[in-house]
Order: sequence, then structure tokens, then C-alpha cells
Amino acid sequence: MSTPPISPNLITLLRLPLAPAAVAFLLTGTVWGTITAAVLALLLEITDLADGYVARKYGAVTTFGKLFDPFADAFSRYTLFLGLLGVGVADLWMVIAIFYRDSSVSFFRSIGAVQRVVVAARPSGKIKAVIQGVGTQLIFILLVGRAFFPDEPLLESSPWWVMLFMTVATMLSFVDYLVGNLPILRASWNQKPE
Repeated sequence: MSTPPISPNLITLLRLPLAPAAVAFLLTGTVWGTITAAVLALLLEITDLADGYVARKYGAVTTFGKLFDPFADAFSRYTLFLGLLGVGVADLWMVIAIFYRDSSVSFFRSIGAVQRVVVAARPSGKIKAVIQGVGTQLIFILLVGRAFFPDEPLLESSPWWVMLFMTVATMLSFVDYLVGNLPILRASWNQKPE
């Protein structure tokens, strides 16, 4: 395969400052700050798709990239969610629930690694990722609309309802991962280290 025009790991690395910058602009509370935050959030989603596409197309998948990409995803999403918490779109319990789900799945994967079992991505995890990606973009679009039309009641409440939907989908994914990995958890419960 040919050499990619840009390293997928570099694309992933360049994604990292986008979420903190988006939150910084969002917290200004200005129309242009909100628009800039929405553009950065969209760019974040595009580059998330781009790094995987480049890695697969050019056969440039690396061990580092397999771990770095999910880290960058979590780093970016939590940063955005904390920004949404800061502007009153998300409730604290929503961000905590999403964090607990992702931490639990990481724990399941660690237990699987000790058992020499790969905890594969489940369909619910992929659905959750799509819902979070699309939902986050929808929230930012609604926030831009709210910046232009601050007295529109539908724009006032809609971002919160989208966040609630994302949180519920995330928790359903947690239940699916928990049930699907119970055999691995049971097997390791009393296992002595080698």
C-alpha cells in the first residue's frame, strides 16, 4: 500500500485541541463564540472520521493508533460534555452516567486482557457512538439557533432533551456490555494472578 498523505495518528493528535477550544468559545456566551464552537465541534467529528478512513485506506493502522483514537474520542467528548454542562445544556448526572459507562467498558476490556479474551466492540457501542456524534452536532446547531433567537422556547429546551436521549442510549449500551461480558467477569472474580 502507498504512504498516506498524512499520518492518521497525526490527524488524531491534531483533534485534541479542538474540543477545549470549542468549549472556550462556547463559554463566551456570544453569538460568534457559539458559532465558532459549533464549527470546531463539526471539525472534530470530521477529523474523527478522517483518521480512521486514512488508516484503513492506506493500511496505516498502528498499535498506538488503536489505543490513541479511542483516547482522543473520550477526551474530546468529555470535554464537550463538560462545556455543555457549563452552559446548562447537560445535567451533572448525565455527564457522570456517560463517564461511568465508558470507565466500566474500559474495565471490562482490562479484565478481558487478563483473561486473554478480546472484549470486542458490541453493536450497542457503535450505535452509542453514532448517537453521541450526531446528537452532539444537533445540540450545537440548536445552540446556534438559540443564540440568534433567544426567546424561542423550543430552542431553549431542545438541547437538554437531545442530551437526555444520548445519556439513555449510553446507559443502554452499558447494560448490553455488562450482560455480554458477565462470563468474563465471573471467571476472573476469584482467579489468582499468574
